[in-house]
Amino acid sequence: MKSSGRGEVLGNIARTEKLNMAVTLLVLWCVLCSHVAYAASGIKPQDIPDALAKKGQNLSAFKAVMDVSAVHDNGKSRNDIRGFLLYRRPSDFRFQGTMPGGNPLFELVISGTAFEMFVPTDRKVLKGNRKCFVEKFPDIAEMRELIPLALSQWKGVRLKEVVSNDREKIVVKLDFSGTTWNATLTSDRLLVTKLVRVGAKGPELVADFGSFPSDEFGWIPRQFRVHSPAGDWTTTVTVRKLEINPFVVEKNFQLELPFSPKVEQCK
Repeated sequence: MKSSGRGEVLGNIARTEKLNMAVTLLVLWCVLCSHVAYAASGIKPQDIPDALAKKGQNLSAFKAVMDVSAVHDNGKSRNDIRGFLLYRRPSDFRFQGTMPGGNPLFELVISGTAFEMFVPTDRKVLKGNRKCFVEKFPDIAEMRELIPLALSQWKGVRLKEVVSNDREKIVVKLDFSGTTWNATLTSDRLLVTKLVRVGAKGPELVADFGSFPSDEFGWIPRQFRVHSPAGDWTTTVTVRKLEINPFVVEKNFQLELPFSPKVEQCK
């Protein structure tokens, strides 16, 4: 009986030592995991804005051919178009929208704070300032405002706090042009996969990005979905063709019309 009791005690001690060892290994693993986000990207979260600004500094312009699907009024209205986009830092923007059959719908040029939109079917040009454009075309305006953040052009972005940081993702709160954003990035490549603009009543705009290739400009998303809870619209974009840093001149951001259309001021 004594021998059996001693064996039981030794067995308990062995099991306890194994349990302690397992707990120790688990703790070490958790400590290691907590540092993976730093080690994988080689950067601390507070340095993310500067790192992304540096990553995006070599992108001066791009051309893109896109499939765009916009849904409004809780799914009651939907438009599918082919889009041709030309963008130049920091804010020059030209977008041509055509129907699936190729017929032109509109052509939009934004340079600085002014815009011009040509509508062939109406044979007119709508002109105005940024404020009027945002009121008339909120979904296009929101998409344009997202471009600098989506392209890692984070100069002027200020980190407010680190929301979370684990092996797979880093979530940070940002201040950008006076607005607050939550940005989700992958821990390894610092790819921006989600942007949420946060207002006093909660999320105002939600953008999800995906389809990142592994080339030199692989941090540029080839797919994204933007949703406005308040505006009740969702726009989904798939980039079919992308040209980085094409040669562009001022003429590229001016409307060239084959006739003299009616000009209407946006108000």
